[in-house]
Amino acid sequence: MSFFTGKKVALVTDWLTNIGGGEKVLKVISDLFPDAPIFTTVFSKEDVGDLGKKDVRTSFLQSIPFIAKRHQLLLPFLPIAIESLDVSEYDIIISFSSSVAKGILTNAHQTHICYIHTPMRYAWEPFFDNRMKRFPKILQPFIAHRLHKLRIWDKVTSSRPDLYISNSNNTAQRVEKYYRTQTEVLYPPVSMEKFPLQETKEDFYLGAGRMVPYKKFDLLVETFLQLPEKKLVLIGDGPERKSLEKMAAGASNIQFLGRVSDEDMTLYFGQAQAFILPQKEDAGIVQLEAMSSGTPVIAYKAGGALDVITENERGVFFEEQTSDALMRAIENFELKKWDYKKIHEETKQFNNESFVKNFCEIVERRFG
Repeated sequence: MSFFTGKKVALVTDWLTNIGGGEKVLKVISDLFPDAPIFTTVFSKEDVGDLGKKDVRTSFLQSIPFIAKRHQLLLPFLPIAIESLDVSEYDIIISFSSSVAKGILTNAHQTHICYIHTPMRYAWEPFFDNRMKRFPKILQPFIAHRLHKLRIWDKVTSSRPDLYISNSNNTAQRVEKYYRTQTEVLYPPVSMEKFPLQETKEDFYLGAGRMVPYKKFDLLVETFLQLPEKKLVLIGDGPERKSLEKMAAGASNIQFLGRVSDEDMTLYFGQAQAFILPQKEDAGIVQLEAMSSGTPVIAYKAGGALDVITENERGVFFEEQTSDALMRAIENFELKKWDYKKIHEETKQFNNESFVKNFCEIVERRFG
């Protein structure tokens, strides 16, 4: 911590409107620097748990009624909003970026460290992140033009951080491709105290997360419709939930729980015989939450899962996002005997304490 001693720190994030993996990382670093304010474009205090108690400072966008719930609609204005935030009185800026936070304006006497979750997906990989296609067709040429402008801004501002720390090797490769910049890699942390080891498992498989297209909940439903003797429990909500429930109508082996309490989340993660991760994630904390509980993971072989899942020890992979491939992975999983305690113990390398230690060591190596 010697590099940080006696220096004023500010934290910056794209927006602060819900609790996801990125916000969990922000919370760990915010607790490390409790006096550091959090700068962001828009803020929904009631939706971010303990982060709502922090000193959060917002852009001019916050004055627009109800915009914290629909901030994606203001995508063209987010670069202007992030650049409008004044962090000039701080010595060290730590940004957490999957969109515009890395573009915060700093001066030559400040140090800007960016923990990057991903380069802006809807700008660089619109075929993966297709949220823009939800707009009417008549607006698509305008959307394409705005994304072109956004890519230019994103590339120009890629040189603003003095140090990038990527959340996975997958993200590091994409940062190098789009920004031509080398990064350090530090996987996100898991709060293991919230997901204690449970060695007694029940006969259901678990999926959890926000129900949006790229999370591939439809693949889970499609697969378990063909496996009526196996039970699937799904936790989460989102725009795809109604269509998924319609798809699973009449299937007694598929249960939708919606949003659940933290206590129930802990219970289900611990009791599942396996957690299924059917999507490609830049990194992903949810698989660590499962493994902290001693629960092995059945994962699509791509993205951040490759950094943390040792095949046949912490889980198994499937190589295609098809029901046939997933069914083979489930069959393979059931042939093996799993050491739940070992899975839990090996997850300790990703706990909050290790993350903070490694984060500080990376910064000390670069600037100390």
